[in-house]
Amino acid sequence: MAMSNEEKIEVAEQRILELKTLINHWKTSKIASRRATVDFVDAILSEKQEPQAA
Repeated sequence: MAMSNEEKIEVAEQRILELKTLINHWKTSKIASRRATVDFVDAILSEKQEPQAA
């Protein structure tokens, strides 16, 4: 079954979120405090929770 454009967009947006989270983790991995890294990743993940504009 072929995916609709809406499904393709949803999958791509999820992948972008995963990549942004990974990149930001790498950027903050030099920080001594693990808590700072956790907070940063949580902030990125919380972006997904916000309602998406149509």
